[in-house]
Amino acid sequence: MGPVRLIFMTWVDARVGYAKPANTPTFAKREVRVRNMPRSATSTFRRRRKTKQRRERIRNWISDIRDVAQDADDVIETFILKVDTPKRTGGLLSRCRYLPNHLYHLNKVGKEIETIRARLEDIERSRDRFGIRNLGEGMVLPSGRLEDVEWRRRLAHWQKDKHVVGLKEDVELLLGKAVFDERKDLFVPTIVGMGGSGKSTLARIVYNHGDVAAGFDRRAWVCVSSDFRPKEIIKQLVLQLLEPAEDKLKVVETMEKLEVPSLQQMLHQRLQGKRYFIVLDDVWEDAHWEFLANAFPHEDKASRLLLTSRSRDIASYAQYVHEMKILDLNQSWELFLNKAFIDNGKCPKELESIGVEILRKCNGLQLAITVVGGLLAKQRQSNSGWEKVLKEMNSHLGRSGSSVSATLELSYHNLPPQLKSCFLCLGFFKEDAAIRAEKLVQVWIAEGLIPEGGGEETMEDIARSYLDELINRNLVQVNDMSKDDRVKTCHVHDLLRELSIRKAKEEISFEILTEEANSQSLNKPRHRAVYYNRERVMVYSKNQNKHLRSVFFYGTGDFAGTPSYWTSFELLRVLDFEDFGLRVLPDAIGGLIGLRYLGLRNNWIRELPSSLGLLINLEVLDIALNHYVKVPNVIWKMDSLRHLYMSKKIQSDTPLKFDTLKNLQTLTVIPVAQWTPGNPTQMTSLAKLGISLKEDSDVTKLCASLAMLENLVCLNLRKNGFFGRLPWSLDGLGVLHRVTQLKLGGKVTTLPSANNFPPNLTRLTLVRTKLDQDPMPVLEKLPKLLYLKLDKDAYTGEEMAISGDEGFPGLKSLCLSSMWQLRNIRIGKGAMPELRRFEIYGSPTLEINVLKQLRLMNNLQELKMVTVPEFASKLRGEYAHFFSDIPSVDIIAK
Repeated sequence: MGPVRLIFMTWVDARVGYAKPANTPTFAKREVRVRNMPRSATSTFRRRRKTKQRRERIRNWISDIRDVAQDADDVIETFILKVDTPKRTGGLLSRCRYLPNHLYHLNKVGKEIETIRARLEDIERSRDRFGIRNLGEGMVLPSGRLEDVEWRRRLAHWQKDKHVVGLKEDVELLLGKAVFDERKDLFVPTIVGMGGSGKSTLARIVYNHGDVAAGFDRRAWVCVSSDFRPKEIIKQLVLQLLEPAEDKLKVVETMEKLEVPSLQQMLHQRLQGKRYFIVLDDVWEDAHWEFLANAFPHEDKASRLLLTSRSRDIASYAQYVHEMKILDLNQSWELFLNKAFIDNGKCPKELESIGVEILRKCNGLQLAITVVGGLLAKQRQSNSGWEKVLKEMNSHLGRSGSSVSATLELSYHNLPPQLKSCFLCLGFFKEDAAIRAEKLVQVWIAEGLIPEGGGEETMEDIARSYLDELINRNLVQVNDMSKDDRVKTCHVHDLLRELSIRKAKEEISFEILTEEANSQSLNKPRHRAVYYNRERVMVYSKNQNKHLRSVFFYGTGDFAGTPSYWTSFELLRVLDFEDFGLRVLPDAIGGLIGLRYLGLRNNWIRELPSSLGLLINLEVLDIALNHYVKVPNVIWKMDSLRHLYMSKKIQSDTPLKFDTLKNLQTLTVIPVAQWTPGNPTQMTSLAKLGISLKEDSDVTKLCASLAMLENLVCLNLRKNGFFGRLPWSLDGLGVLHRVTQLKLGGKVTTLPSANNFPPNLTRLTLVRTKLDQDPMPVLEKLPKLLYLKLDKDAYTGEEMAISGDEGFPGLKSLCLSSMWQLRNIRIGKGAMPELRRFEIYGSPTLEINVLKQLRLMNNLQELKMVTVPEFASKLRGEYAHFFSDIPSVDIIAK
């Protein structure tokens, strides 16, 4: 059925992609000249009216095509699921049993295709009637693959956004008048400005300022947003205010049982007697602020509640109002150069005049400048390319009336088709959510938006490159990066999310359902986000569910639904309950045979139904962070699984079978008792594996089994439980020739010798290993090691030594985190010659001694320190000369 779908979609792309109105529609009625209007004005009025009518006709015509395309996709998908999929579940007898069913559906799909063909012919005739001509006739549509490969080759490397322009005066003013003024009571300043003016950026700079971090006992940041959920907001604040020794899981369990008034009291008690600095970002309504205000103590502690809002009504509650100013032309130009010319920040002379004109259209708004800079960075640096952008900006500006909206619309319009589809999915996620990149790309794949890879390139690799490109275009922002510069989490500016939602509603029938009375379901929705609480259950008729491809549940509740409710989702591909509080997964879930992504992370599910084995098309099953969940031995039936995320405390009556899963790439984390593959050589795709060990586990025997996995590159071995040690001998690791990434977690008596580590190891992480002997004499001899992280008392001694000349010959990144006992590192001359990034979290005594040796590291490009506020101030002052030659220095007080 693939070629049928491809041919149909090619026809649609040809018509939609090249459709433009003819100059003079033959059916246009003669317009009556407006009385008392000058002739020139009449002519302009008539022209604009005709243009508006033509655009409306084109929109309707494209909408008709889109409806037919979606219905055709429904027909094809239904046929595949009801005929092809059942045949995969049995042998010859089973296929014979399904033959009558096959003939019935074949006849049915034939009739539906005839109906669709008749609708297409009617649309074709209407194209002629409406005067819409096809500029693409006779042209061969490009496959997109060559272009796709080309732009993915020229991806630029990005870093966290450090191009903050025009805010220095704002920061000083806000600190002086609103944060460190002489008021001793609770003070409420507010930053007000239009969307895209930089309110949150300014608040974030103030929040992370070293003096702010040092001057307050407690700090927290929460986004309120238009979708006001007080319980979730208060829970987020409480979790940020936990004491280091508190059990986060127990606090979460307690909060789940409390109503809002009790949660307010809980927050109040945690802040009482403390000097606190809280940011409530993006407050939309005065009622929202009034509701939250009662949770904060009003004491003479000089605490501060900083609000940001687009609404001036909120400002009436503030004791100090800071209004955002737009950037002047010089500031706009500085920011523009940083975004449009990533390599050198210089604009060719012949483009300067056009660039200035483009900037005038941005009206000094930071978001507009940032996004248009990303757009121009993808254009050829030529007058014609930039003039095209300017012309399109004028066109969009005339329709939207807002410089930000016009710029965002233009950036979306200029995306390649594959990126447009991916951008539309960003509206599925919650406002201001930190989106896991791993999850985002898997959703894209499950939605069918990513082409098959070729050679060693997987669909995940292609999806990652799409995400990189959206980031390079400044349409997605990076939250966290891994040590090898891969995106871990990202987020979307609220205005860009609004654009994504608006376009998704227009183009892919996306809907958002809430508990509000005016929340109505579309006639034929294809994608849905449900914001739910346990007070109201939103169940819609079968006809409203049967076209859905994806459903995302948000809020709190343990709604399981009736069997008929779940079986109505005939074509569902993506179902996500992450962080929802779900306790029961109904047995009827097995009826969703088209499901490709099932997200159950961080819930309270105690047992998975055996019907899960019927989901033979499932590609991602995420049950991580469900404690003590019982899993039936049916995983082996899901032969399409690519990623399986489990919990180290899963339970099962018999060991689970995995070795039949030839497509499985990720399996993490499972108890060592569950790793009993009869023939691991069948798991030809497994690249990432996490195993929880016992103290008596035989690592040598385990590694001999793992060595048979021909594509295993990433291995995580951890101790089950906080106490106890990993097995006394880890020498068996040396047989893992393909493993390049290794993480060891839990107490270790001694490390293996350098020869008994995986010989091709490039990344190593030690967590809570509590080594009492200096690990550096062993680790510095690993010849291919590029990234090393020692975390949470990986070593309990006071001093480490790295040999000169020979120590860590290729190491590029070193991270030391929470090494509480460590006092000094002796670094020999010539050690770590390739080190580019050095990170230290905690331990001020260590930091002082290390700083004195930084001058020995000639190639160091980036230094990051997270330390206590008092020491952070010294690093910015009297110790600053130690790292004055390092290009990038980031000191964070915490």
